[in-house]
Amino acid sequence: MACLITAAILFLYFPLVRKDFRFLPFLQKDEKPVETVDAIEDPEHTLCISFVNVGEGDCTILYDPKRESTLIIDAGEYIYTKHVTEQAQRFGTVREVQMILTHPHADHAQGLTEILKRNYMPVSRLYFSAPTETESGFFDLKHEVENKNIAVQPLCAGDTFTFGEATITIVSPKNEPYEDLNNASLAFLIVHEGHKILIAGDMESEAEEVLCDSEFAALVRDVDILRIGHHGSSSSSSYRFLDLTYPGIAVISVGAGNPYGHPSEAVLSRLQDLDKSRSGGCQVLRTDMEGDIVFLSSPGSLKRVK
Repeated sequence: MACLITAAILFLYFPLVRKDFRFLPFLQKDEKPVETVDAIEDPEHTLCISFVNVGEGDCTILYDPKRESTLIIDAGEYIYTKHVTEQAQRFGTVREVQMILTHPHADHAQGLTEILKRNYMPVSRLYFSAPTETESGFFDLKHEVENKNIAVQPLCAGDTFTFGEATITIVSPKNEPYEDLNNASLAFLIVHEGHKILIAGDMESEAEEVLCDSEFAALVRDVDILRIGHHGSSSSSSYRFLDLTYPGIAVISVGAGNPYGHPSEAVLSRLQDLDKSRSGGCQVLRTDMEGDIVFLSSPGSLKRVK
């Protein structure tokens, strides 16, 4: 009887062991350490995914070497613009650039605005979160886009588009007003050659709960890489959200010695719990410790660049 009661308590109160009984060894994923490479091995079928070190901000860059095309997702504050531009060109010539602004906070938007102001790259399109269009933080970027006749496209949950051979699906937010601008951040799933990369923007637990209860929950289940929301803030990366997405790799974009205490001990503890619940663990990578973090997705492999 005591054993049954103990088992019931574990099942009800510990979500990381409750979901699909993942604490059972024979049901855990058989994960292997991520391999590393020095350079692109298959430019015809490779997607480069760079989590760029922009201090206490966000920047993710996708590069398609076959099409010489780049997608810049946020770009930190303006002081990092040169570094972002260099990273966008790290793997070769860039003939076309598209941008995504997850939400108009300075640590996401300023760099994008600066790239346009200085004509650093040939930008053809800007995607942004539909509920944030009237926010004051969006004004400067929108002004530059209009001056240069760049195509703009608002996005919300359910929208999808392609970038080369990758499919990008918006899973949050819904197109409705939000009290907290962080919860209006674009969160989207990138799928390339069967690999799943989830970018969480600055979404917090409120938006995470909505996503977990939405029709997109199955889509974001068991991702290969999760770009952790809001720099590892304690208000994001809830147990339920981590249990659903169940990442093999968690990337935290965060500035060294930042005044906010990011990443929070609570989030690191949750990731540690996740690590214990799966075979092979959840590898946590931080830009304040690792610098730029780069992966190459290609048929049959997801490898990290040394």
